[in-house]
Amino acid sequence: MPFYEIDKSQQKLQRINPSDFVNERWRERQHLQPLLRDNPEVIDPGLFIIAEEFSNWEDSKRRIDLLGLDEEGNLVVIEIKRVEDGGHLELQSIRYAAMVSAMNFEAVVHAHEQFLSKSGKDFTNAELEIKRFLDIEEFEEGFISNTPRIILIAPSFSQEITTTVLWLNERGIDIRCIKVNIYNINGSQFLNLEQIIPLPSVADYQIKIREKTNQAVREASTKQRREKTINTLIKYGVLQEGTRVYLMRSPKLELDLKKIEEKAKLATFQLTSQKFKWELDELSYSLSALCKTICEKYNVPVGSGAFPGPDYWAVEGEEKSLSERAKELLEADVSSSLPETS
Repeated sequence: MPFYEIDKSQQKLQRINPSDFVNERWRERQHLQPLLRDNPEVIDPGLFIIAEEFSNWEDSKRRIDLLGLDEEGNLVVIEIKRVEDGGHLELQSIRYAAMVSAMNFEAVVHAHEQFLSKSGKDFTNAELEIKRFLDIEEFEEGFISNTPRIILIAPSFSQEITTTVLWLNERGIDIRCIKVNIYNINGSQFLNLEQIIPLPSVADYQIKIREKTNQAVREASTKQRREKTINTLIKYGVLQEGTRVYLMRSPKLELDLKKIEEKAKLATFQLTSQKFKWELDELSYSLSALCKTICEKYNVPVGSGAFPGPDYWAVEGEEKSLSERAKELLEADVSSSLPETS
């Protein structure tokens, strides 16, 4: 959208045309990219920068300008060009999106640690920072979607690129075009970013659909992990009929375990149903449902999504959660099956 100078005396609007990044002596990596990296909210209000000049592939010199993460756990590939038309940005970015689509939560944390380390910043809390951004608990398992988003940033886009992007959007690929222009007004420089594809109203609708899809995927993933944990503990005899478990850590920061009844923190395993009988009301629940029930009883907001129940409960007398016990048993099983080396 153009800028206009108001001439009050003549009651006219004088259009102010954008300058040129080359004429203003701006370079992509020295000027434009660092500015967008340090102010990601101008690209997208809910954006967390994971890495810059990201490259984690063997035999490849290709680098993603900026790699971000949104609040729904989608990786965001951001490609920036200061020149007109943006070249073949869309093809390049699709290649990058495919290459990062296999990244899991641990890989994302590792990439952010490397980014912070190269920037001379403390990287010891990288995982915690990402979990806080995603609004998940410290002990909760992070989820990264396998369908990255793409954001292209350039002063202008050719019809070839816009046609391709519109076609990809129609087929469910979240790819956006943002025009970035620099203005020199009375010796001061101004930067203007404007999303042109898709239009903001259409983008809002797409976000709602994507959030709904990602929520369903997260819940299915969490449910599968919970079931695997319980089955593993049954297999190795950790959970048997009548095994007593206790709530070892709070499923929500707002829930103070010291302020709830002792019975509310205890349950007994039922082998046939693979559920747990809560000592407070004698009813049977999955551990996920029990976490939610406890929070609701003590007026703690639970929001949407399911709790990774085994992360918060432990066998009575033990200090490790059911999830940690199951993981140890599986790792020990794998280690014992490996051939000995001389």
